[in-house]
Amino acid sequence: TIAGAIVIGVILHVGDHLACDFPRLVTVSEADYQKYLKGVFGHNRPSYIDIVKGIEGVTGILMVVLMAIAFTLATKWFRRNLIKLPKPFSRLTGFNAFWYSHHLFVIVYVLLIIHGVKMYLVRKWHSQTTWMYLAVPILLYASERTLRLFRSGLYTVRLIKVRTHFARPNWKKVFSKMCSKHYSGRIGVFYCGAPVLAKELNKLCFEFNEKGPTKFEFHKEHF
Repeated sequence: TIAGAIVIGVILHVGDHLACDFPRLVTVSEADYQKYLKGVFGHNRPSYIDIVKGIEGVTGILMVVLMAIAFTLATKWFRRNLIKLPKPFSRLTGFNAFWYSHHLFVIVYVLLIIHGVKMYLVRKWHSQTTWMYLAVPILLYASERTLRLFRSGLYTVRLIKVRTHFARPNWKKVFSKMCSKHYSGRIGVFYCGAPVLAKELNKLCFEFNEKGPTKFEFHKEHF
């Protein structure tokens, strides 16, 4: 999947920096440092920790942490509240946690821009490649939003009355009333909640579909 490919790419990218690039910068010979790196790091040779603590290193670490949080809370175990955590950690499960953590990618995009601009060895913008990875997604997003803006003025919305039932009403009575009001009609039943009640509503839809001409279509949202 896409998420798995991103994880593999992050591991390879970060591993290459931590195990290859940074050690080479630290252990470079004095002659090569004076020739190639003095203009980047200055007179004092940086240590491994100095490189990690730089803007390039900090932004990279923050991106990995934020993506790990977003990917973890997006898994079905956390998203569908299948994992029961003690309070106050119980707020980390469920669709709301998934929804809000998903917006962390806005921060990741900002960090990615800073990460690319503040590269250690490449200063000229046309030699950097970060803009290549950002240009196409941003262009597609801007095009989609612009198209939606223009389309919003071309189509009219037909308002349909939708009745919402909270708590646990007498569902057979509700279905019977709907049948009498909408004889031979098609009625959509939309549900988002516990699987137990979903089975009950689905069963009622099937029973009433067998009894008369009014047809109920059951829809269950899976978050």
